[in-house]
Amino acid sequence: MSMESKDKIGVSLKKSLTPKSIYQTIKNSVSGIKYYSKDGKSIILYLIGSLVEILMGFVYHINGLEWILIICILGFILSIELINTAIEAACDAITKEYNPLIKISKDCASGATFVIFIVAIILNVIIFLPKVLILFGVVI
Repeated sequence: MSMESKDKIGVSLKKSLTPKSIYQTIKNSVSGIKYYSKDGKSIILYLIGSLVEILMGFVYHINGLEWILIICILGFILSIELINTAIEAACDAITKEYNPLIKISKDCASGATFVIFIVAIILNVIIFLPKVLILFGVVI
């Protein structure tokens, strides 16, 4: 990469990183989360699941690593849900009519959400099942 190219990149980064641009980026991100939350059922299920996980974390006194895993998986789930919503909106903007390629796109995005949901269930079983079994006197 030439010195001239590096200078152009540096200049464009300086121009784009202003308090106003950072504020606008955050505002756009929050707008995306608001759009997702208007769907209703998905956000309610996500919030209920998150609340249950967090409460169980306190009840069962999970350790720091387990908290990190729970927080990461909650972030991953919300992120994948937002990407799924974005893909669905983009596809709907292209056409509302049936299109086999758009069906594949929407199904794959939905599949990604399902995969992370399964991973979350497995993670929760790994973290909480031993603690629940101990509560009932089952020695592991």
